[in-house]
Amino acid sequence: MTVDCYNDEEQLGSLLVGAEDALEIGEVARVVGTPIRVIGVTEGPDVRRGLIAVCERDSRRFEVSLVDVVFEPESNLGRVAAAYRRWLGYSS
Repeated sequence: MTVDCYNDEEQLGSLLVGAEDALEIGEVARVVGTPIRVIGVTEGPDVRRGLIAVCERDSRRFEVSLVDVVFEPESNLGRVAAAYRRWLGYSS
């Protein structure tokens, strides 16, 4: 996803496009072991804030770093999230 990108902003933008393409609205995932529904992925105000998952649980909406969301193994968005973690330098 980041092959032809020249800086961090372009790479983050490319990862965001990949996440948006892979998102299945309402996909079930987990945050700290709690089931949530992912309804969107957005970019923070700068590269440091990174990619943010927009989530719902019990009719309440909240935002959490995409790094902190755990997806099912077959999830396309989970694969993008794994690539994002590697890009950030996280080990697994």
